[in-house]
Amino acid sequence: MRQPSPTTPWIALLGAPHTGVEALAQALQQQITPGSVHIALHHPHLTHTPTTPQAASEAVALTLLMGLDQPCPADERAAQEARDAQLRTALAAASIPYRVVYGTGEQRTRNALIAIQKVVPQAYSTSARAALDTENAPRTARLRAWNCEKCSDPICEHRLFTALVEQRDTTPPPAVTPDRA
Repeated sequence: MRQPSPTTPWIALLGAPHTGVEALAQALQQQITPGSVHIALHHPHLTHTPTTPQAASEAVALTLLMGLDQPCPADERAAQEARDAQLRTALAAASIPYRVVYGTGEQRTRNALIAIQKVVPQAYSTSARAALDTENAPRTARLRAWNCEKCSDPICEHRLFTALVEQRDTTPPPAVTPDRA
């Protein structure tokens, strides 16, 4: 694997088993402009203490954690949830901000690309940008099938709350007609 230049931003992809982290890494490598970012399947600050100049230059621009919405064998679900909890705890203990990526196949890739675009806009070719622009169009907020008490993503909770408040504020009150008895 080619080493990135010192100014190449790192994108760390983390996930429990059966969350599709490897598949997402491959999909992102196909979509992102070569050399614009370095995709890593680990977080350098979680695997070692950054004491060398090389490690210090490994500034991770974005950490993406895979959501637990992919199919997983029932007998491995508990181990998957435990590993996900370990990753979240380690990220929180190291004060590393992260985004959780949900979706299947192309939807997950688009969600990751949208997160990357906010941090490294030069990572896309023109055709990838056009595809993302259609995805960034305003949408009505909808609830996920996932339980929020398992998510623990404050950004997600804030986005959901804000969307619900905006929806409430823009919905006109029902027409009240006087009772004519």
